[in-house]
Amino acid sequence: TTDGAFVISNFLGAFSGPGAIFMYAILALLSYGIAICIERTYRFVIRWKIDEQALRQQIQTNNLEQAKSIVGAHPVRLLLDSTSSQGHTWDSLAIAAPLVENQIRKRVSSLAMVANVATMLGLLGTVYGLIFALEGLDQASAIERTARLSTGIATAMITTAWGLVVGVPALIAHNYMS
Repeated sequence: TTDGAFVISNFLGAFSGPGAIFMYAILALLSYGIAICIERTYRFVIRWKIDEQALRQQIQTNNLEQAKSIVGAHPVRLLLDSTSSQGHTWDSLAIAAPLVENQIRKRVSSLAMVANVATMLGLLGTVYGLIFALEGLDQASAIERTARLSTGIATAMITTAWGLVVGVPALIAHNYMS
């Protein structure tokens, strides 16, 4: 087999080894992180796409109705709607601004949680793999020791690698979307 196939088979084999519980938990976090990235990207790039130059032009000419039609369902609509309050514009903006920010930042902080928890689960899998490798070595034969050490150390390294494979991109995505 090639080196790539060997690496892939080891990664996939970890889902049935002693560290499987950690691997499935990390996989669940990966799925959650991907779902957040897809949903937020859809919102930012497709659903909330607006012609900023046209919007700026309509706001500068004080044509708020046309500006509202440009933004459509974008969260900025709350800000534009709040400016139409007679005499209470700043108060209305102060109320609407946090609501807009909440809509834009929705679930983005969960990406940081995914990154941290995936990394910590990888570390926990490392500790578990080392405990598995070292447990009962004093009473095992030489062949059993070798098998136990190799299985435990492989579990430790693969769970660490998977935790980082999920955690690092999730942290990058969190930073980018923030």
